[in-house]
Amino acid sequence: MNGNESIHRLNTILFILITVFYFVHVIINILIEGFGSVFPPAFLFIVFDIIFLLLIYKKIEPQITMYVIVISMYIYFYYLLSDSPFLVNYLFMWLALPLSTIYENTKLVMIAGIASIIITFYAFFYLHNEIFPNVVMEDFIYLILFGVFMTAFLLLFIHKIRKVKNSLKELAYKDPLTGAANRLLLKEKFDLLKSIKVHSIAIVFIDMNGFKRINDTYGHEVGDQLLERFVSRLNDFLRDTDLLCRLGGDEFIILSSNIDIENLESLLEKIQLVLDKPMNMNNLEIKVSASIGWSYSTEVSNADLEDMIKEADKAMYKAKGSELLSGDL
Repeated sequence: MNGNESIHRLNTILFILITVFYFVHVIINILIEGFGSVFPPAFLFIVFDIIFLLLIYKKIEPQITMYVIVISMYIYFYYLLSDSPFLVNYLFMWLALPLSTIYENTKLVMIAGIASIIITFYAFFYLHNEIFPNVVMEDFIYLILFGVFMTAFLLLFIHKIRKVKNSLKELAYKDPLTGAANRLLLKEKFDLLKSIKVHSIAIVFIDMNGFKRINDTYGHEVGDQLLERFVSRLNDFLRDTDLLCRLGGDEFIILSSNIDIENLESLLEKIQLVLDKPMNMNNLEIKVSASIGWSYSTEVSNADLEDMIKEADKAMYKAKGSELLSGDL
């Protein structure tokens, strides 16, 4: 799910929460104070609700819709307090701040926090007798501190949530040994490239030669270090848009886009240069080699990841056979 789709889903959830809360609030007001207590704030809420519904239904720039929903909540609460200056309505206003954290957007939470404090200023100094009749002026600072600490707490909460999500994402999308992408991330990146309609996609299949012999001779620890060093060297010259993926064992794939055949051949040469340099580990100089195959397509909309991997794999085995015949392995 991309960013806009995620925000759109959250916009829908917040819209439903606000609407359900409002109708519960209205029912309680009607039961306690009668039908006349609902209006005129209800007119403003209905207008905002229709605007939210249209923005969400039409999927009009989800990020803008996000800001519109949160800012509109505070406009409504300002109008509600002006019309019905009751402590309960002031307390309801503070619900908008934690609701804004649903997006995990620090800028939005800051805006909500500032808006809450501004409305607190308004309520305390202009509606003091109605909302805070028994609160002395000196206690105003505690209301402001409450808003500041609540905002700070929610910002810290968002930071922690993002940190956990990033850790989970690393576990879900990365190879734990080398830090290279795994097959899941490869599939998502491939689908993304198709959706944004790049003009070409290339798959480079790399199979290290004699890796089992290295493990048997020097031990698995050295073998693991070799894989890590190999990935590090490859990442040094890959473009930011390229993706290096470890399929498993000593097999790797490079996913590249918007690349022509000439640049692809240049990429293959760079990989060979990496392999030509011996790797020094634990006072050992280990020479490595690899067989490389590739597949390439400019018909991106019809490209299939598994088919391109199979094609590159066949080309790799063809190259491995040629190297065996020539005695390079």
